[in-house]
Amino acid sequence: MSVNEDARKRFADLVRLNGLTCTFISRETERRILEEGVTRFELSLDDARGVLRTVAADEEFVFESEACHRINQILERYAGKKGKISKEQFLQSAAILRDFSNDAISEKEAKRQIKAMMIDEGWEPRRAGLLRSKRWYNRVEV
Repeated sequence: MSVNEDARKRFADLVRLNGLTCTFISRETERRILEEGVTRFELSLDDARGVLRTVAADEEFVFESEACHRINQILERYAGKKGKISKEQFLQSAAILRDFSNDAISEKEAKRQIKAMMIDEGWEPRRAGLLRSKRWYNRVEV
């Protein structure tokens, strides 16, 4: 076995170890794992990313970056031309994000992330309720 193959195998084991406690890999964890692959195992960034993605596919790990990208597409569809998202669509998006993460993030955190995405993209909440207010949206902490 070549030195490079041995390094890849040991790096794959490191990735598996990181996924033992939680199958949801945050952006920070993903970055840290890739840094270790490049520095400690002397892999190129592309090699490290390839091993990480291969192991993640085999072990059914979920990346925060991929889940947020998918949710962003859903929110874009919901927002439409007017750029407004209803309370029901907001709650559905939060539930879908939790599903994508295999319930690794809480409902409160999912709502916080959805609101942050809405703010980043400039989408507004649609008024809801008897008094047609945005109180449902304002209650979500960022």
